[in-house]
Amino acid sequence: VNFAKPARDLDDLLEKMGAQRFLPTGLGDDQDVDQYHTGFGEWKSQLYSRLGVDKAEGGAGSDDGPVKTDEQIKCETRQLRGTMKASLDDITTGQVPFQDTKLIKSHGSYQQDDQDLREERQKMGVENAFSFMIRVRLPGGFCTAEQWIAMDDICQNFANGTLKITTRQTWQVHGVLKRDVKNTLRAMNQACMDKL
Repeated sequence: VNFAKPARDLDDLLEKMGAQRFLPTGLGDDQDVDQYHTGFGEWKSQLYSRLGVDKAEGGAGSDDGPVKTDEQIKCETRQLRGTMKASLDDITTGQVPFQDTKLIKSHGSYQQDDQDLREERQKMGVENAFSFMIRVRLPGGFCTAEQWIAMDDICQNFANGTLKITTRQTWQVHGVLKRDVKNTLRAMNQACMDKL
């Protein structure tokens, strides 16, 4: 009911004033793992095509290009490595590029941001407060006492302090900052747990 309400209200007002829709409205899905990125990417390519600029050279340096399917990304990323190392080593930003947000899902993780801080940070002109969720794989939901203790230590040292047990019979930690992702993954591997 409230999802994208201001945009929908504006769309209704423009329609009442006689405006003609140039393109179907693209609302995306706020529950998607990659937030609005996939829905917006698909809508943006339709918009560019309608405007006749979809084949234009140049453009913004931050544009990641056309949205690729998960299978294309898997095939083009050097066995699911892609540019993850460079992205995680980049200390100038708390996020990873869009293509890497798709790739990182294959490693049991996804990028998220604190929605409660989004508006305030935008007013200040700084990027969103990004962090990562990392999920381990526990075949059959089985773990040792040592693994339980290791995961508790991991969530205290690198995450937001909450160890979540999922309906998939595994654990996940939230609030891992980009600078701590490698150490978190390393600690999980040292406890004989993986993410693939």
